[in-house]
Amino acid sequence: MTPKKGDKDSLNGRTQKDTLKTLERGLIANFWNYVERVTGQHSLRRFVLQGLLLTLLTDFPSILGVILRGHSYRKVLGNFGRNCFIEKNVRFRVPSNIFLGDRVFIDENTCLDATYPNSEIRLGNDVTIGRNCVLKAGTGKIIVHDGVGIARSTHLGGGGGIEVGENSMLGDKVEVISGQHVFDDPSIPIKYQGSRYEKIEIGRDVWIGAMVIVLPGVKIGEGSVIGAGAVVTRNIPSYSVATGVPANVIKKRRELK
Repeated sequence: MTPKKGDKDSLNGRTQKDTLKTLERGLIANFWNYVERVTGQHSLRRFVLQGLLLTLLTDFPSILGVILRGHSYRKVLGNFGRNCFIEKNVRFRVPSNIFLGDRVFIDENTCLDATYPNSEIRLGNDVTIGRNCVLKAGTGKIIVHDGVGIARSTHLGGGGGIEVGENSMLGDKVEVISGQHVFDDPSIPIKYQGSRYEKIEIGRDVWIGAMVIVLPGVKIGEGSVIGAGAVVTRNIPSYSVATGVPANVIKKRRELK
């Protein structure tokens, strides 16, 4: 039996309404997914407050911008210590998972990303971070203790966890990478084989030279020096000087007591 014209129109009308409702539900779901991704909470109030503060103030120039950011960012970050100095165009992703101690300095165009629910970035007192750096916690935690200096264009990938001890220094363009892709099965594209994560521990009073790469699972002992351009693939004992690809200990700074 062939449907009448009126029946067809009614069916088309219902189909269009169902399609619109499906699209509406999808848009609403995507919106809330975005809200939770950038704030870490299912809260429209938090989303609006965070968006206003971070968007309006991030590019505000001069010392006035620093003062305004210092006063306002404490409302959205997990902790914002005393006398912190945040330059313009510093990005905080899920700022409630980011904790700053006292007198933290973060230079221009740096990004602190703690997007995942268990992500965490903690910067101790008197930490300085140069411009164009990226600290991305991933599914792990990045803990930077008091007095650490991180130079420009350095990247910390914290999926497996990264901890940097007191008064250590990381030079320009250092890469600290606590995760790597799995590539065991050549029949499956690497991007679909997942990743492995291992914590990286950098002891206190360590100097890591420019363009060093530190790979997952490595522990660099207290007081060690890593020469520029080295690739650190295994543990470095305390008070060692290591250089090369892969990094090898070439001498000891002193004998351990």
